[in-house]
Amino acid sequence: MSAIAHELPPQAINAKLISLIASAAIGVGILLSGFVISEPAPYEIYMAGLIAVWALFGLRISRAIVPLLVLLVAMNIGGMIAMTQMADLANTPLYLAVSLFLAVSAVFFASVTSVQPSLYRLIFIAYVVSAVATSLLGIAGYFHAFPGAEMFTKYDRPA
Repeated sequence: MSAIAHELPPQAINAKLISLIASAAIGVGILLSGFVISEPAPYEIYMAGLIAVWALFGLRISRAIVPLLVLLVAMNIGGMIAMTQMADLANTPLYLAVSLFLAVSAVFFASVTSVQPSLYRLIFIAYVVSAVATSLLGIAGYFHAFPGAEMFTKYDRPA
């Protein structure tokens, strides 16, 4: 090591810190996606907040993502129009809200990964960890491995 200290400019440190926080936020969101006990799921609440914060701080939607956005908006408008023909509207607003949220989530993930492709690996790893964790919890619930484990089963089957 040399005696000369190498200092990074504050802008570089801040950019790296923001990138780490953003990656951690995406990772937590993906990890939460496996845990759905009731509606709204923790994933949905967390992602709604994350998307709102990301939009405030500069979510960039590239030209390549605009067709996805247009098609998803058209699909949701079609769902709203179809809702007018239904006799029983009890569950329809929730269905449309979930469809709209999933459309916004798709555009969000497409936008974020187009700007920072390194997130693909993080998203894949987080999905695998979430899948393994929820699978193990479902198996533990099936065998009643610990008190309250049946919460992870539905009709005495892993859910």
